[in-house]
Amino acid sequence: MNHQILNNPNGTIKRVVPTVSHRRQDGLIQYAYNHTSQSGEDGILEKLFEWIPPTTQQRREQQEDNVTKNGDGSTTRTSSDTDNIQITRWCVDVGAWDGRHLSNTFSLLCRNNSTTTSSNHYKGGKEKKMTKDIWKGILIEADDEKFQSLCNLHEPLGNVCWNVTVSCLKHSKQSLSYMLKNRALDLLPMDFEFLCIDVDGTDYWLLHDILHASFRPQVICIEFNPTMPHDLLYIQPRDDTIRHGSSLSALVALASEFHYQLVECTCYNAFFVRGDLFEKYIREKIPFEPTMERVHEVTMGTALYQLYDGTLKLHGCKTMLWHRLPIPDIQVLEKEKRSFPFVPSAGSGMEMDEALFSGTSQEDRNEEHMFQSISVDMAPYCQSGLLLQVNEEDKIKCSQELLKQLETDGFALVRGTTMSSELCKDALHWTDVFLHKAPEAVRRSCLTKDRARRGYSPQNAENFASLIGQKGPNDLVKKFRVGPEWNNRGDDGGSSHFAALVQPNAWPLEEVWGEENSKTFQRVIEEYYEKLCDIAHAIVACISDGIRNSSSENLVPHLEESLNGRSNEDSHTSILTLLGYRKGARHQGCKIPLVAAHTDVGVITVLLFDDGDCATLQRAEGDTWVDVKLPKSVPSDPIFVVNIGDCLSDLCGGRLPSTMHRVMPRNGKEGKPRNTLALFVGFQSDQKLCINNNVMTYEEWRKNKIAKAQAKARERS
Repeated sequence: MNHQILNNPNGTIKRVVPTVSHRRQDGLIQYAYNHTSQSGEDGILEKLFEWIPPTTQQRREQQEDNVTKNGDGSTTRTSSDTDNIQITRWCVDVGAWDGRHLSNTFSLLCRNNSTTTSSNHYKGGKEKKMTKDIWKGILIEADDEKFQSLCNLHEPLGNVCWNVTVSCLKHSKQSLSYMLKNRALDLLPMDFEFLCIDVDGTDYWLLHDILHASFRPQVICIEFNPTMPHDLLYIQPRDDTIRHGSSLSALVALASEFHYQLVECTCYNAFFVRGDLFEKYIREKIPFEPTMERVHEVTMGTALYQLYDGTLKLHGCKTMLWHRLPIPDIQVLEKEKRSFPFVPSAGSGMEMDEALFSGTSQEDRNEEHMFQSISVDMAPYCQSGLLLQVNEEDKIKCSQELLKQLETDGFALVRGTTMSSELCKDALHWTDVFLHKAPEAVRRSCLTKDRARRGYSPQNAENFASLIGQKGPNDLVKKFRVGPEWNNRGDDGGSSHFAALVQPNAWPLEEVWGEENSKTFQRVIEEYYEKLCDIAHAIVACISDGIRNSSSENLVPHLEESLNGRSNEDSHTSILTLLGYRKGARHQGCKIPLVAAHTDVGVITVLLFDDGDCATLQRAEGDTWVDVKLPKSVPSDPIFVVNIGDCLSDLCGGRLPSTMHRVMPRNGKEGKPRNTLALFVGFQSDQKLCINNNVMTYEEWRKNKIAKAQAKARERS
């Protein structure tokens, strides 16, 4: 299976080769029975762990101590305490509910301890040995009420219970692998016996996270969406707020990548066994090769499959299984009304200031929880100038987290910048008013000769593809730029190397737009620009610290000094660009970019988006394009997107990638224009840089970069 398909966080919908079901009833399914499980899982698990002996290090060492080989090939006891050996087995249950209702782990953890009889051939005959399996578990439940029942049942037994909504997101501290490694690694071996995942949505990505983190549970039981046919590989988007579920074929493909064998299925759950254990203990017990078609058949309809949030994908069944509603047409629920009916009430595990959420909806609270969990808190750097005591360990941790995200994707989300939510909303509001609602004459009043650096630039006037020497459609976006201005440099504006990037700003004329509108627009945008430049300086300092602390080489000697002296207008050449997208001809089919694929020529770019739904930012990931995850609105602690520019990537020898990105049209329900504030951070024009052992100024580097792109474009033409 294509690696990009299995790891695409946007989700995957793909038809695979159609197959005919040949469900067998003489495999593990013949042992199925329920004690607390839903569809025979108790009996299947009992048989699996009867066949698979305990394999913990404790068990192996004990066996080695108790048996030695004689010269004639026979074996002899070396101690007299081989009877009644107690073996501890471990399980992890994600989505444990109250520990009893439809539970696949109750029988392991709460019923009488099982006793296993094994035979060993000792000198002088055959002797039986009794081993007692004691199960211990880590049980995770998000719902507060169900969690209390879970604790009442399991804590007296010595089991561990966590009230957490497990996150499927890559950098979250609530991911399953992060919590197991940081909260339970002293208890839980990496090859623990049993993993059970049932979270009604992101199950695939939780398993993806665990396997990529090098955990190798011996047996896995995981829920799949039973309405999806075998010839459909469906991986839901990697998003904690989406509840679709994934297809059985998707789980089989993922498990196979890590050498797990599908051995049985019930109505909703698939069982996988680690490959080495399957070959040694299971294969000869099953009278056929356990393929997907032989251990499962779709019985929930024909080719129709349903997503947990109520979305229907064609073809057939006339009943919504989880919502129990008839389907008179293709869709029963309008998009805004679709939601999984059994979302846990709370238990996110995040410590947050609840006062920030007064008056907000549960959906908004859940989204802010999610984005807080995956964004880097920049407070140790951004609050250092507020006369607050900053812990150096916090700064080190912050720089490590930011560097990790940037090294992986070239993109990161940051918060804790001290930027007020109100200023962000005001800046986005006035951007919308200026670019979309004001008369065109207002925008035309601030046109400049050099629109690529200052003032208003209409749609189709520029082409970002040229930045990488490519051809593409002109940018279907309105732009307005402000930046550092020259002052007191004489009639010629100072040295020539300042002329390109340090120029007067152009503002809409009062006589065209009115004094109040013009002055308010200028005041808000200037205030936002100055504050964001301070934040950008802190982000660059954080990146510099992260690289310095993680490398023996000083790869970026100029980063810390490049943006210093922030009160000096000449200390940087950062440009703030106001970008406005609206629905147009390219939204028919949504295949032609609004802004072509490109990288940014600069140090870093810091972006803020409003809630418009007609455009989306995408970044390249291998051969695919991935939507950059963004809040639907500006949260109480604003979240910014940071991406690496070409200059910083060159300075650090490519360690931080300058990732290709683009803006694509989207046909949102409301068709609202989308506005973006993008700060393209630049060094001082005459800042000395050392790239590949060549010393040059920042302005010289920029000119060389642009000249190479232009030459490449000429070659293509």
